[in-house]
Amino acid sequence: MSRHFGILAAHGGAGASTVTRWIDPNGDTGTTELALGAHLPPDYIPVVVARSTAFGMASAVQLLGAWNPQVPKPFLVVVADAPLRMPRASAYRIRSVRSRVLGIAKVPYLVRLREIDTPAAGLAYRDVQRAARNLRRQLGITD
Repeated sequence: MSRHFGILAAHGGAGASTVTRWIDPNGDTGTTELALGAHLPPDYIPVVVARSTAFGMASAVQLLGAWNPQVPKPFLVVVADAPLRMPRASAYRIRSVRSRVLGIAKVPYLVRLREIDTPAAGLAYRDVQRAARNLRRQLGITD
């Protein structure tokens, strides 16, 4: 049985479009990027995407703090914003929401993503393919 994911950005520029394409490279599994406040389709697993910045993680904490208990627990995907260690505030905020999510997946900083026009274009490169496979694995998706 394939898993369907509803992708939700915790803030603008979180990387939700990229994560959506990485989870569903061919666009054929029904994975969809949701607008804030949109209804999660039945049997879909929610995925919240945030940058690893203090602002990004504060946005994720705020969203998860207001999470409706009628909606299934989401995964949290943290997208690195730089090839540096995560800010302390961000690391603390991740720990603070651990019990509110199914799991926390981390996406590394990839300089190549700055050079591409679309999320799909990045999948032509091995480092991006590797990161996408690793993300899918972290979400329990087997290729």
